[in-house]
Amino acid sequence: MDKLIEKIIEEIEVSLNYYKDTDPIAHDGEILGLQEALDIIHDQYEISKHT
Repeated sequence: MDKLIEKIIEEIEVSLNYYKDTDPIAHDGEILGLQEALDIIHDQYEISKHT
């Protein structure tokens, strides 16, 4: 699981760095999308603690 998480983080960093250098608007969109994904993951984690 740790290797999977490391790979995901690496891929996200590559994507964010690419957009940061080439398209600031797309970069902002990527950040918003990641924040939404993190919110969903957090919500699912909280739900799983009660089931």
